[in-house]
Amino acid sequence: MSSLSLRLLKAFFSLFIGGAVIGLLHQYDTLVAAILILATVLIVWTTYQRNVSNHRAIILISGCLLTGFLGMMGEILGISNGHWLYHDLPDSRSFARWTPFAWMLSFVFLYRIEEFCINHFNFSSLKEKLLLVAVLSSVLPTWGEMVVINFGAWSYTWDYQLLGVPLLAIVFLMIFHVSVYMGFTMVCRKYQINDLVFGCVSNAKTAHISG
Repeated sequence: MSSLSLRLLKAFFSLFIGGAVIGLLHQYDTLVAAILILATVLIVWTTYQRNVSNHRAIILISGCLLTGFLGMMGEILGISNGHWLYHDLPDSRSFARWTPFAWMLSFVFLYRIEEFCINHFNFSSLKEKLLLVAVLSSVLPTWGEMVVINFGAWSYTWDYQLLGVPLLAIVFLMIFHVSVYMGFTMVCRKYQINDLVFGCVSNAKTAHISG
């Protein structure tokens, strides 16, 4: 099995385990939030250690914070407009406390696999990277949502669903993550930040990136 196949299999398996944990514990949303915070800190730290630099630290931390904030705003809008519903929350709450941290984790999760794929295929052009991000952000977050939804954590009210995830939600997930990617790309290119995922790197081959 190729290194790419193994990396993708690892990503799908990790999302299944994470989604199962969230789904099985969804009634204890504060506990789930704590677990996701710890997971995010651990993954950010290990990702930073692969290629230590101030720019990398800033990108990882700001990316998690921005994605978490925007994701939380989207959650509030979606819940208030009845587009989806979280189940079995204490005190009759409608907002699951773990959701901002799931969004934060999604940033660093996608960053890691984007970095691996860019390195694997030696992508350098913005067009190649955008296509990669669009595909990954359409497939991986959708798979994660399918797992959590089918473990009973929440449900959508939109029609045309695939294992609980509406086609419209898949489109929104892709637009969201591509928009975040474009924002970081513009900043990195403006300030000539040499980041493999967002910056201007002419030769993507770096042996230390193993996924």
